Amino acid sequence: MLLSSLFSYANLQMLLKLLRTGVDLLAVWIILYYLIMTFRTNIRTMQLFKGVILILIIKGITTIFGLATLNALVDMVLTWGVLAVIIIFQPEIRHILEKMGQTRNDFTHELSSTEKETVMNELVNAITRMSKDHTGALITFERQADLSDFIQTGIRVTSDIKSELLLTIFYEGTPLHDGATIIKNDQIVASACFYPPTNKDVPANYGARHRAAIGISEITDSLTVVVSEETGNISFCIDGELKVINPNELRLQLIKELNWYGNQEDDYHE
Repeated sequence: MLLSSLFSYANLQMLLKLLRTGVDLLAVWIILYYLIMTFRTNIRTMQLFKGVILILIIKGITTIFGLATLNALVDMVLTWGVLAVIIIFQPEIRHILEKMGQTRNDFTHELSSTEKETVMNELVNAITRMSKDHTGALITFERQADLSDFIQTGIRVTSDIKSELLLTIFYEGTPLHDGATIIKNDQIVASACFYPPTNKDVPANYGARHRAAIGISEITDSLTVVVSEETGNISFCIDGELKVINPNELRLQLIKELNWYGNQEDDYHE
């Protein structure tokens, strides 16, 4: 009876140990996956991951074959490497912390079909006009991640979305044209807002607006529309990636990306 109890206890302990090990490995895998997905577009960070994996492989080899000198050198690299990574990759680490600390926008957008059509017409007319006139513009739409911290960097504006207002804001020489305009909950809420520029390598022809658009998209789930002053090109920036939009497809692409229009896209195809 006693042996049976001891055997059952041993099995339970073994099961708990395996369970803890499984949870531990799963947690590490989730963290690594999150880090890789977060910085998958950042070449410097991906190179860092490759370097860390290489060092760990070398560490395993030195341990197995008892290479004491090389093992001590690898330990030194691992010890001081953590500090070096924190210093070198401070901007990327900051982006992770900002993403983790974001609050969510729980506002429910409830617009009638007529209101949706009106708002979409105002947006398309303004962006298309700025594209034709080569008027540089940076317009960010809040989605789930709250943009209050960035709204505070600019000038507060509370207005319905009107094409005339957007054209006036981005007209060169006006006090609000330099910076981004943020649209939140179906309203223009701030202009002349500033974003942290991206730290990743970008093409040389990308100006300050494009770098700022990439920067805000790396730390939030927002949609940013960029109009190039030099070329007139219209670009969407999401998740750290810029995509040039054909003006003829601007309406459809806005409907697709702005989730506050719900699934009633058929209203725009009639």
